[in-house]
Amino acid sequence: MLSTYSRGDRLAPAVPGTVEGEVERPAWFWLMLWCLFVLGVQPWSSRVAAPQGTTGSTNSMAKGVLLGVVFLVALAATKPGFRTRVNPASWLYVMYVLFACATAFLLAEPMGPLTRLARFLIGLVFVFLLWRPLVQVPERLVRAHLWAHLLLAATVVLSLAYDPGQAWRPLSSLGTGSRLQGVIIPMLPPRVGEVGAILLGLALIGLFCRKLSALPALALIGLGGVLIAASRTRTSAAAVALGLVVALIVTRKTWAGRIASLAVPALLGLAFLTIGSLHTWLLRGQGTQQISSLSGRTTSWQAVIDEHVSTQTAIIGHGLGNKRVLLRRGEGDIDVMAIDNSWLGLYWETGLLAVAIVAIALIVAWVSVLRAPTPYIRACGALLLAYVTAASLNESGLSDLSSMTVHLLVAAAICDADRLRHRRRALAAH
Repeated sequence: MLSTYSRGDRLAPAVPGTVEGEVERPAWFWLMLWCLFVLGVQPWSSRVAAPQGTTGSTNSMAKGVLLGVVFLVALAATKPGFRTRVNPASWLYVMYVLFACATAFLLAEPMGPLTRLARFLIGLVFVFLLWRPLVQVPERLVRAHLWAHLLLAATVVLSLAYDPGQAWRPLSSLGTGSRLQGVIIPMLPPRVGEVGAILLGLALIGLFCRKLSALPALALIGLGGVLIAASRTRTSAAAVALGLVVALIVTRKTWAGRIASLAVPALLGLAFLTIGSLHTWLLRGQGTQQISSLSGRTTSWQAVIDEHVSTQTAIIGHGLGNKRVLLRRGEGDIDVMAIDNSWLGLYWETGLLAVAIVAIALIVAWVSVLRAPTPYIRACGALLLAYVTAASLNESGLSDLSSMTVHLLVAAAICDADRLRHRRRALAAH
């Protein structure tokens, strides 16, 4: 794991102490691997396909095979004696995986949680393998993350041509209209909205920081906005809006600029309240009761909070992968609902200690973002972390190797690498 770097890097300025070794593989090779990795951690949903058959198990197997192949290719392409760096947030997630592995053996059926934790650990090690070719120059990882979401967005657009009937998910239970979902890569509308939000946010920051030229950036922004609108995903819209506002605030040098940044959400809120079409999109055909209960989510949240569990279960949870709660409504009337909250889901699956570890990891990642010296990297990290922070209240994912966990790991990695690069440049200048 310890070796010295060789000659300068072709993709970044040759600064002593930063990237002193030429990347053995071309840039597109590592970019392709990252795109496949992001594809493999997406929550492919069996509900997109027909309910008959074994679609869910097939999707899980396909994701597992894809992740395993990508990891083995990265391992084979990495020379012996490679150097890596693990940032504090990633170390905490390693601690979380080890804790969850230890507690899994106390469960009646540990194989399911252990399999998911093995997948999680493979994902963490994969990120560690990419330190030299992709993470050490943080702009590369941001670019790779943007390209990965462009690939996912392309599969959603192609789904419209491949099977337009299935690409539109009816809103029969909520009102009139439909929501866009992925078919080629099975993704429910919330995932499509997340892809569009990350694409829009990173492209917008790239445009303002002059990392992307105007025409490609506007095309990506337009595609991201269309995916958010067509998927009718309010969580993604609110989370990316918050992310952009936070990115503006943390990159402004004066308090006047930071206060002016608060005008963005105020104008957005006013637009949704006053413009009829935006107001209709926001309500999505729901009544007051559905809006106040967040489309029924608060019912399962209350059930998790009210559930009487033993001390052991409160500490270690019900087992990783147990993301649903049973609701009993009278004699013989039992319903199963998704928890759809990362923190309550984390408690339900892996217990209170796991909640504390992941919460500390998120806080440490925010500290890394605020300490990043380069405005572009700081803005990208703030966008990703603000998105995760907001979406975690309404979506699950932080307990497993998911798209939200990857956003957190990317934000922590790029900001830690940026701070390390700045420190080495300062030492070299003296």
